[in-house]
Amino acid sequence: MEKATLLKMSDSAGLGSIDFLPGMTAGSGPSNRPEFEPFSVLVQCANQYLRNNPHLTVNTCESVEFKVSSKDGFRVDTVNSVYTAHGESETRYIRGLRLWTQVKSGHGNNCDQIGYCNFLPSIQGDNVERLDRLLFKINQQFERNPLPGQIVTVETQPIKWGSTGLDPDRTIWTERGNSSSRFVNLIRIFYLQGPPQPCKLGVQDFLPAVLDSGFRWGAYPQVEAFPVVMDRARQWLLSVPPNYRVINVQTVTFRWSQNDGADTQKMTYHEDKAHLNYMRYLRIPYVIENPDHQVARSTIRLNAKLIAPNMTSAPGILLGSGQFESQESTRARLDQWVKSTGARVVSAETIVMRPDGGGEGRYGFDNMHTWNQIHRVNNVSQRSDEKFVFLYRIYTDGAYEDPAGWQNSTRLEEHARQSGCRGMKKVFLLFGLGVLAMFILIGIVSLYGWITRGPEDNKDALPPTNTTQTP
Repeated sequence: MEKATLLKMSDSAGLGSIDFLPGMTAGSGPSNRPEFEPFSVLVQCANQYLRNNPHLTVNTCESVEFKVSSKDGFRVDTVNSVYTAHGESETRYIRGLRLWTQVKSGHGNNCDQIGYCNFLPSIQGDNVERLDRLLFKINQQFERNPLPGQIVTVETQPIKWGSTGLDPDRTIWTERGNSSSRFVNLIRIFYLQGPPQPCKLGVQDFLPAVLDSGFRWGAYPQVEAFPVVMDRARQWLLSVPPNYRVINVQTVTFRWSQNDGADTQKMTYHEDKAHLNYMRYLRIPYVIENPDHQVARSTIRLNAKLIAPNMTSAPGILLGSGQFESQESTRARLDQWVKSTGARVVSAETIVMRPDGGGEGRYGFDNMHTWNQIHRVNNVSQRSDEKFVFLYRIYTDGAYEDPAGWQNSTRLEEHARQSGCRGMKKVFLLFGLGVLAMFILIGIVSLYGWITRGPEDNKDALPPTNTTQTP
């Protein structure tokens, strides 16, 4: 059995990241496909790493998904910033653990140790418990048995509902475009181990307003952009009582339809071959602290910084999304940005978006709405292969200017325009190539027919020769 893999990015005074990936185990069952270690093993490995590095403190814990290549011995791609999700054929993913860490400001021998707990909604047939009811049950449990420590991250994580049921600690699953899949949202709570701290958990969601539903032929939905939604979240934080402690900020994506509307309390959704719309929104988990354990803190002035991978080669008409710097290099620039600005980091997150498709390809990465790509074969809808890119967003307390000489990634609006232009260029280029190929084929067929008719037939086909008679 392979051991969980550790991928270390930085130990600097900025914002470092350490990845823990599950090791592959022996397969079982009829398919005999390999399995991977459960999520609990990753937490154990993370705690061992923290014991070996007591100078680090955990800022954010994050469950991160990576594509697995079955053809290369189930190799996990942690290098490339862009990957392709297959449309009709299967795509396999693993779930790892990423710690965002910083160097402790004080000196001490106590090392951070993390714990976690999973909360799934109850399911009865097609009825799935809603978020508000699940939070009520979580708080009831915390009231009876407080967590042994301080909550550091609360994340909403979609878990595929497979034939064997729901296992929140399973770290590998398969998605297929030619079949329907059901997902259930898991609430995963990470905490720093320590004395019990009685508290009440809550979440506040900030959705983009729908500017144009777009649910008609030839139209695309339009919603408010990220900066507008971010401003509403910032204003809310300025008005909350002093015993509200913000835990982290997460961009959550959910399936959106005209019939269901934007209901963030739903804890389940389906995916199928149809054209699907998705909406992103900001979720801010917080705890209402017991006055006896309340710590004096200033009001958070929430801001955000998006770090996208730089393009190492520009996209061409037939070259898709171009080439990007690696995940490691992108997170190293993130670390440098925090170090140079001295930013107070609230939390960090990894986001996956379409670099040249969906809403991002049309409006840029600040767009809060997207959709999948489909095509039709024999009048049947099929899901298309799509490219996705890893982005990173830091949430800070206060606004910070980019440092002098900062190597900024391609501007998002420019990227969107390039993507849209590439799409139109591809259409016109392919149309032109098709017309050219048709004329070439007609010419080849005509030439072949002329050659195979024989000299006598060709002689008759030639125009008569002008002759002059001499008297």
